[in-house]
Amino acid sequence: MFIQPDADRRRLPVAVLSGFLGSGKTTLVNALLQDMRLADTAVAVNEFGEVPLDQHLIDETGDRTVTLANGCLCCNLAGDMEDAVMRIFARRQAGTLSRFARLIIEPSGLADPAPIAQAILRNPIMSKVLRLEAILCTVDALFAEHQFARHAETRKQVALADRVVITKSDMVDKATLRRVHRLVRELNPLAAVFEALHGAVDAALLFPPSWIDPASEAPRPARSVLFAQDVGPGPSHEQPTMAVTLAADRPLDWRRFDAWLRGIRISHAEKLLRLKGILQVIESAAPLAIHGIHHVLHMPVALHSWPGGVAGTRIVILTQGIASGTIERDWAEALPGMIAAKAA
Repeated sequence: MFIQPDADRRRLPVAVLSGFLGSGKTTLVNALLQDMRLADTAVAVNEFGEVPLDQHLIDETGDRTVTLANGCLCCNLAGDMEDAVMRIFARRQAGTLSRFARLIIEPSGLADPAPIAQAILRNPIMSKVLRLEAILCTVDALFAEHQFARHAETRKQVALADRVVITKSDMVDKATLRRVHRLVRELNPLAAVFEALHGAVDAALLFPPSWIDPASEAPRPARSVLFAQDVGPGPSHEQPTMAVTLAADRPLDWRRFDAWLRGIRISHAEKLLRLKGILQVIESAAPLAIHGIHHVLHMPVALHSWPGGVAGTRIVILTQGIASGTIERDWAEALPGMIAAKAA
């Protein structure tokens, strides 16, 4: 029913790095790979991606793989991303690729990151061997206002991100930079937002401790698992993005909660951008982390301890196009039944 902490730690941590064409994804990746804490990292880019390296290809059959100086790998993928990622993992397991401790997936600048993230969450093979640690997004400060207005892809990429990195901030004035920050916050009121200095951001800000040290038992940061404090809806676009916060201070019956959440996912589907939370349930002594994208929900993962040392259910749902108060009212109506099951 739940993934136990030891099994979770054995899965390969994965980050998805999205961002529109020319927004600085490759520059950010190159900067991150200079950090020796990220040695033994694999980077999977699709056929539109480029990582400029003066290394010889070590394998020209199938996925093209380049060895980096610090022990990282770069694989230039073609075809279906889901199949390609599994081919890389299979080669790692078979020993035909050097072992790597983590994987960054960099899709095309025109790609919707949701299907890739959903594949990691829902595919029975991928979800068993891979764990989605973060969705990152780069935003070009120089062209963000134009791109957000003209390209739906950019808005979707930002809306699904855990962390947003604003690039080229030194190339715009302060007023423009403030507008870009505001636009990002309108699209995603939950994401942590950073500005890249010469294309670089400290990896410790972008990833949880378990990304840098896969054996780490440190609790994942509250922002990446739960939600930012005092978050409200940003100014309205054609479909405003809103953060819905749900909580319960008594243990829930898992089956009844799961049935409630299934109904919400079926009813609203694509309008549910992201779902994250910590659950306190009757069936588990450990806190459970849940994570979903649109209607796809990953199997809950048991954590070693309560983030912040505080027990209780805390859930945040990032929505778009759902009337304000709809999910909160549904939760309030269902909650007594989910709690009352304990006595039954």
